[in-house]
Amino acid sequence: MFGGVLTVVANADAGVRDGRMEAQEQQGWYRLATRILDRVPTATEGAVSDAINSLKDAAPIIAQAKMGTPGIGSAGWDSGYQTLSEACSNAGAELALEMFTGG
Repeated sequence: MFGGVLTVVANADAGVRDGRMEAQEQQGWYRLATRILDRVPTATEGAVSDAINSLKDAAPIIAQAKMGTPGIGSAGWDSGYQTLSEACSNAGAELALEMFTGG
């Protein structure tokens, strides 16, 4: 399920980078990503769950129709993402996303 968060973020970033969307739209996609992230289930303990919870702390949910600045891309987000990537790798699983934006 975290792959959905990565997919939303990566495609929004590509859209801005390639000039197909403005930062305002990217922030809307990021707000959606916080709602997806909030639904990622975690266990009570374990490195992967701890890392996901760290990301939830760095980018707390922004409710639909609410404005706010998502924590995605912050130092806390970047650190949590690195920790999650390492935890998943150590558990024998790789993070994956799907790129679908185009020119």
